[in-house]
Amino acid sequence: MTNSDRSSKHNGVWHALFIGAPLYLYMNLFSIRGIPYLLGGDQIFFWVYAQRTFFGEHIYLDFFEFTPPGTVFVYLALFKFFGPRIWVTNAAVLLLGVALCWICFSIALRLMEQELALLASFLFLGLTYARLLNATHHWFSLLAVLCAVRIIMPVRTTPRVAAAGILLGVASCFTQTAGAAVLLAVLMSLGWDGFAVGKPWGRVLWNGTVVVAAFSLVLFVMNIPLIKGVGWRGLWYYQVVYPRQYLAYWFGTWFPGLPEALAWHTLPRLAPYLLVYAVPPVVYPTVLWYCWRNRRNAALPLAELLLLASTGLFLLLEILPGVNWLRVYCVSMPGLILLVWAATRVAGRRTCVIVAGWLVVVCLAIGNSWSRHSHTQTAVALPAGKAILPEQKADKFLWLAQHTRPGEFFFQPAWPESYVPLGLRNPTFVDSLIANEETRPEFVGLAIQQIDRRQVKYILWSRRLNAPNDRARPWQDHLGPMRAYLKSHYKRMQVFTDGDEVWKRN
Repeated sequence: MTNSDRSSKHNGVWHALFIGAPLYLYMNLFSIRGIPYLLGGDQIFFWVYAQRTFFGEHIYLDFFEFTPPGTVFVYLALFKFFGPRIWVTNAAVLLLGVALCWICFSIALRLMEQELALLASFLFLGLTYARLLNATHHWFSLLAVLCAVRIIMPVRTTPRVAAAGILLGVASCFTQTAGAAVLLAVLMSLGWDGFAVGKPWGRVLWNGTVVVAAFSLVLFVMNIPLIKGVGWRGLWYYQVVYPRQYLAYWFGTWFPGLPEALAWHTLPRLAPYLLVYAVPPVVYPTVLWYCWRNRRNAALPLAELLLLASTGLFLLLEILPGVNWLRVYCVSMPGLILLVWAATRVAGRRTCVIVAGWLVVVCLAIGNSWSRHSHTQTAVALPAGKAILPEQKADKFLWLAQHTRPGEFFFQPAWPESYVPLGLRNPTFVDSLIANEETRPEFVGLAIQQIDRRQVKYILWSRRLNAPNDRARPWQDHLGPMRAYLKSHYKRMQVFTDGDEVWKRN
């Protein structure tokens, strides 16, 4: 192959990555006319937190949150520049997806040829990120930790190690446990340098000290404003005590945290989820064992493989106390990179693996796009801009837009999807009410006081709040006072096709 051929091939790969990925995401986030689709998922909570901060409220003081405020500040910065508009939230999802594809490609390029690195990037995009389109804190922290990993992949100099520690500290400002988990992976990798590579242990200990110090310093500095606001005890309660005591999901309703029950008739729908579920627990230990068995082989990129596999393994261990499909998706990128690397090393089957991989990517792209565009949807003009909604949801949002005004206090306790699109404000400390231990009795009492004090005109109630989440454990349901308050102070005036009810104050 001539130099010009190599250059043309190189340019083609980069064009595919930096044009193909944004274009594909744009097609799934915006219509041909440029109208954004109204997205869902856990990212909605962070939009609302950013909106509340935009209106001058403070995290942990004026509204409840149990993750660090990094994601809130990202959306707040976007809202400050462009306003709390629907297209801004979709643009954030697009930009985050492009950044994740870039870091995936950059890391994969350390282990394989650029064509295979491109395959790994698009496999990640189609199999996980584009299926979710959910720019929640897990993805932001993943981007930060993978940037840290990429920085120390080539060489472990003091500046690079310090930069990695800084990025791990930043990651813990999005997800409190992510930075610490990957810090352990980095320390394990540094230990490998001393044990297997033969680097001086004095240098190894120095690098370990530098990365821990940089991580700790960044974490402390970025938490100073929060400590001033709620104190050490308050910060510890919201970020450590509350998640540990009241968010112990352990496999959710369906094992193991799948979006629906596993059965023969649901298997076709759950197949992509099960594929992603299978990759991390199989690939990470296998690659680590491979590194150990070949630790004397200097021709293999063992340091890079071990760092990436240990990063994925510790991220997987981090989510075990609360496994669900969203979290598994968000720790699967290292596994997908390693899967492509391992599969293409099989003698005599490289071409078949590559063709099969691209066939999967194409099928996923078609399937995701078909799922996005095949449903009946309606473009609706809302206070936060025009958006495309499912027909059932469009009727509800239109009714609410006609009966409320932007800036008005409004309470939607089941799911906070209406605040940003309609420009409405949550009057309570809590973002939502759940009929289980997540919603503490003191939160319910405070919500009633705040609703009463602000004379909130409308409450959008969901029928699923009328009974405990787990009927076998009714004592975990603390919403009784809220139901009684609703019936005594409000009157039901509208019922939508999805079962949500509008109650108007007497």
